[in-house]
Amino acid sequence: MTAAAFVANFVNFGVLFSFGIFLTPIAESFDTSTGPVAPLFSTAVCFYYLAGAIGGKVSDNIGVRPVVGTGAVFMTLGLVVSSQASALWMLYLVYAPLVGSAVGCCYPSMIGTVGRWFQHRRASAISLVLAGVGMGTFIVPIVSRFLIDRWGWRSTLGIYAAFSAVLLILCTVAAADPPVSQKSSRLGLATILRSRKFIVLYVALVLGGPGFYAPLAFYNDHAVSEGISGTAAAVLVGIIGASSVVARLVISALNDRFVPMHQYRFGQILLLCCLLLWLLAGDSYVLFASSALLHGIGWAVWFTAAPNVLATWFGVADLGGTVGTLYTALGFGALAGPAVLGFVIDSSGYEIAIAMVMITSVLAWVLCFLPERLPAFSDN
Repeated sequence: MTAAAFVANFVNFGVLFSFGIFLTPIAESFDTSTGPVAPLFSTAVCFYYLAGAIGGKVSDNIGVRPVVGTGAVFMTLGLVVSSQASALWMLYLVYAPLVGSAVGCCYPSMIGTVGRWFQHRRASAISLVLAGVGMGTFIVPIVSRFLIDRWGWRSTLGIYAAFSAVLLILCTVAAADPPVSQKSSRLGLATILRSRKFIVLYVALVLGGPGFYAPLAFYNDHAVSEGISGTAAAVLVGIIGASSVVARLVISALNDRFVPMHQYRFGQILLLCCLLLWLLAGDSYVLFASSALLHGIGWAVWFTAAPNVLATWFGVADLGGTVGTLYTALGFGALAGPAVLGFVIDSSGYEIAIAMVMITSVLAWVLCFLPERLPAFSDN
């Protein structure tokens, strides 16, 4: 089950987070700037989180396999149809909802199921699962640059459709729910979503979303605009993925030694440092790469902690639905991030855009000190 979750995350996030490599080629093929194309990524991310809220809850109730199988169909169909798009609006109609929903079907449902399989070393198991996200983010953008340079973005999407179909079907077959005896008593998702702790964490994640997604969407084009080669720029997203993988494996090996909320806030600090280096980068590839390195480590620390924070507060019976619903906050953050920042960059430059997401990220970090001072539920 852990291996299936790793591979599913590798495929889904590899495709989704390589979008920055497709950004300029898509814009050029439709004779437009990156501004109108960048919101495509944000829209796909929003569908990912909205579908995740539904998929996670459905998986908690009826099982993981039907949800992952649905994701396999969505991903394959979305990539095939998108590769044939003759206008940009078709990508908004097909790529964003189908590819985004595919990720949402697989990610929270897999995390929730793995969380229920493990009574001990749950954080370690979830870290290994999330290493698939980092590995996909490391490998697929570099492969995307290679394929796009030789055969174009349409053929690259077609190739990814074939690989996604095979791998995600295998993941569907391998996915399995834990024995009923290993499931904990349920608070109920509605009760969890009304809790004060969850609400504060949700708001903080909305504020943190733009700072998290901006580098993934714009590192490539920003670096190229500063005179860095396209291949070297594509490696930046790969650095994020590679450092994320290493960090997740280290966290896994440490065997649940961290206090989840402390780890969560530390990850946010690392992401703030990433944004600061990006702001100062100019045409320095060393600073770009250092920023990407911190982004990957911060991402691993932050995202590995989130399911464990929720499991500590609310248990694991509703973990898929709780994780999926929490991450809809990142979807709203992504709408306010790349979607808006694409136009800010076109009009005012990258520095203004980066400064904007730094401010929202600081607010998110400050807000995350509040849940520990609140009772979980209003009637406690």
